[in-house]
Amino acid sequence: MKKQVRIIIIATIITIITIVSCAYAMPVQAEGITSDDYYGKLTVVVGRTRLESHMWVIECRDKDGEIWTFLDDEGVWKKGDIVNLLMFRISENTKNDEAQDAIWEGHADDLEMFFQVMGWRQ
Repeated sequence: MKKQVRIIIIATIITIITIVSCAYAMPVQAEGITSDDYYGKLTVVVGRTRLESHMWVIECRDKDGEIWTFLDDEGVWKKGDIVNLLMFRISENTKNDEAQDAIWEGHADDLEMFFQVMGWRQ
């Protein structure tokens, strides 16, 4: 009986320590990240490069002529696809920001006409 009580006390102490350590660790992960750190950027796919049998680098151009890239493991993105990139702000310099997600918004068959109609730099 004394041995069972000792096991229960030790298990209770371990459980309490685990709960307390998780309570302190969880807020640290989310600290400092706000909704202001994310923003959308409308782009169009201008190229893609195959890295491996199931991995591509997708190149997108925004309205300022900047090229943004992201990885695709499904092979679904084609030249002319209009993509809304969910960007994560790394610093004040937007050129350092990273694309976190890509959302398909449509397709343009004639990229030159698309850039001209949208008033984007080429």
